Amino acid sequence: MKIVYVLAFLLLPSSLVGAEYLEQVETDVYQTTGTVKEIFTKAKSCLAQIVRNEGVRMADSAVGEGIQGGDIFVEANAETGIITANSRVDYKAKMLEYNVKSTLVFMAKEGRFKMRHSNIEYLQKYTGSVNNTGYSRVGKWFGTGWKDTQKALLGASEKVAQCVMVEPKKEEW
Repeated sequence: MKIVYVLAFLLLPSSLVGAEYLEQVETDVYQTTGTVKEIFTKAKSCLAQIVRNEGVRMADSAVGEGIQGGDIFVEANAETGIITANSRVDYKAKMLEYNVKSTLVFMAKEGRFKMRHSNIEYLQKYTGSVNNTGYSRVGKWFGTGWKDTQKALLGASEKVAQCVMVEPKKEEW
């Protein structure tokens, strides 16, 4: 009988035993050249080119639905060097397709910058015979794939960082 109680405890949803969620993902500080305003200007262009907040198609066995996209930029302040953007990233993990959405904050200072994702939620795009309920918080317990979600967010940030650090090319027309 004791083993039943132990198994029941181990199988309880984490929300009942002090759940921990992936609340934010932050990059390291990147070193670059430029003033706050120069880095900010470059970052705004890079974010516009790389970050996406497109609609997402999700499906289960009954129906396929779409979640509408939206604007990328929420706020941008050249004086403070802070850009707030909506972000959605598709990724695959363990042969399943996911989409993670977050609020991405780009923060510039003299000669350096970093990025932080918060308001992190994900969804499995195709759930088969299970009802697809859409986005939910990312639990940090076994089986949720939270490390894959974190990796996808850091990968998107890395693309932005590489763009910001590239010296501009002079184009001849």
